[in-house]
Amino acid sequence: MDRTGKVLMLHGASSAGKSTMAKALQMGLDEYWWVLEADDITAMQAVSWRTGWWNPSPEERPDPSWDHDLRLARWLAGYFGCIATIVRTGSNVIAVGGWLETAWLVDLAHTLDGIEAYCVGVHCPLEELERRELLRGDRAPGYSRSQIDKVFAHAPHDLETDSFSQGPQECLDQVRWLLSSPPAVPFFERIRRENPAT
Repeated sequence: MDRTGKVLMLHGASSAGKSTMAKALQMGLDEYWWVLEADDITAMQAVSWRTGWWNPSPEERPDPSWDHDLRLARWLAGYFGCIATIVRTGSNVIAVGGWLETAWLVDLAHTLDGIEAYCVGVHCPLEELERRELLRGDRAPGYSRSQIDKVFAHAPHDLETDSFSQGPQECLDQVRWLLSSPPAVPFFERIRRENPAT
């Protein structure tokens, strides 16, 4: 391959408008970009009305591989590894997620070491998050509220956007500016420096 691609991570609470922004960026940016959402990996899992995504009962699945913490760790590693693998083939990736734990972002930062990667905070007022959550119908009430403080507690993003007060063109223009004038020490590099690999 003659080049390594770039990563734009859209980071925010559930229903903040990350997926909508990702599609707008994909169509608006000059280079070709893949969109890879955390939900794409989640949707690969088994699900039933009894178990939900994460907590199958021991009666249903006695095998240790169904353990919640083990599956979550593998889910994170799988998603992060997918992003890095696609980028190393030369493609650009718009990644979509909301990371609740700093440790998860540390793992992602180290997975992306050596890759040009930026993190865009996608904000939205809580009242609007809850309105969107209700309309979409595929999230439990309160899901966005449970995330909004946690996802922004890690480090300043390379760019802050607001899907409620800004239109798609304004967000696109901001991302174009970020890609053309990147910060001296981007988000993921700051995280790597603050959390060296052990």
